[in-house]
Amino acid sequence: MSITTKKLQLKVPEYTDEIYQTLQELGNNFHKLDEISNDYGSSAPISGIWDHNHVMWNAKPAIGDYVGWVNTRTGRAAPGWEPLKTYENGAYVRPQQDNGHVYICVQAGHSGAMEPVFPTSEEREVQDTRGATAWQRSKRYVKNDIVFPTVDNGRFYVCITEGEAGGTEPDWPLPTGTSVYDGTVVWLCYKIARWKEAGISSLFRPFGKIE
Repeated sequence: MSITTKKLQLKVPEYTDEIYQTLQELGNNFHKLDEISNDYGSSAPISGIWDHNHVMWNAKPAIGDYVGWVNTRTGRAAPGWEPLKTYENGAYVRPQQDNGHVYICVQAGHSGAMEPVFPTSEEREVQDTRGATAWQRSKRYVKNDIVFPTVDNGRFYVCITEGEAGGTEPDWPLPTGTSVYDGTVVWLCYKIARWKEAGISSLFRPFGKIE
């Protein structure tokens, strides 16, 4: 009959144990050892579910760097939200200013120039169009201004050439990446990204500054 080690609770087979039981216990030992083995990387994780207190060690530590990163909150890791970026369905992001939550893209599209106000209520959704305004005739627009058509078509348009809008609203194209002239302004079409609250985010913090 096997005995159990004190710290890791590994099974130590006895010579009287059956072969099948011994192999099974040794296999379980390997799994436990793998789970507690150190993880190495070049930065804090941006994907996956991580437990509180998990440590990611710096694979290439150097002077001025940190020894590693420790997770201070159980949850999902995700990259920070970025402006004017295309996101696919199922992509995860966290707000640039941590609010304890992570968000999943439920409508593939393009992010706006300003970070949306991400909701913290469970499974609440938000459209990524903060800072966008309805198109206006004869108005001067600058690069990265964002407008909606006066009749919603599920798209927004980013100014890529600044200038003055025309006196008549342009015929807005629908395919993403298509440009349209509007007076002296040029707009680029993007489908609107939409986000849904998707649980708690992990929070890795660097530790051990190398002097």
